[in-house]
Amino acid sequence: MILVDKTIKDFATRGLLISKGYAPSNVNSISYDLTLGEFLEPDKESIDVMPGEFLIVKTAEELNIPKDITGRIGEKNSLLRLGLKVDGPQYQPGHVTFAFLRVQNLSGDVITLHQNMKIAQIYFEQLECIPDTTYDQQRNASFHQEDEYRGYGKYDTEYRKNLKSFTKIKDDIEP
Repeated sequence: MILVDKTIKDFATRGLLISKGYAPSNVNSISYDLTLGEFLEPDKESIDVMPGEFLIVKTAEELNIPKDITGRIGEKNSLLRLGLKVDGPQYQPGHVTFAFLRVQNLSGDVITLHQNMKIAQIYFEQLECIPDTTYDQQRNASFHQEDEYRGYGKYDTEYRKNLKSFTKIKDDIEP
């Protein structure tokens, strides 16, 4: 069951769902609008995203997902129409973290992002019961209580072996 506005507001006033950066005006009928907090480049209040470019952004809101709820990131229709693709993970029960979102410019235009602009929405879903092991109880919960971007987290070694630089690939295929 997806939570509605009055339930989101009730949880948030108790420091749940959104524990920092909560703004009642960001509550929609079945979602909450997340806003841009910080760019990974320090001291930037805005940033231009070039066509085809992607970056990771941090929201102003810290999530505090209760043990019987999950949160799903959704795009904002207005930004989608602009050509901006915004992705984020599903937030597990028991997860406390700022949301780090991938933003990609799919348009042919430069798109300027500003701190505090609404960047995505999150939908909260009630689970039928509390899982045996919530995210905060998992030994490998790499992104729990992530205040600063951790990149690949505990998966760094595993994921880096799958990456090849474009230069290396180009050298491999050119005679």
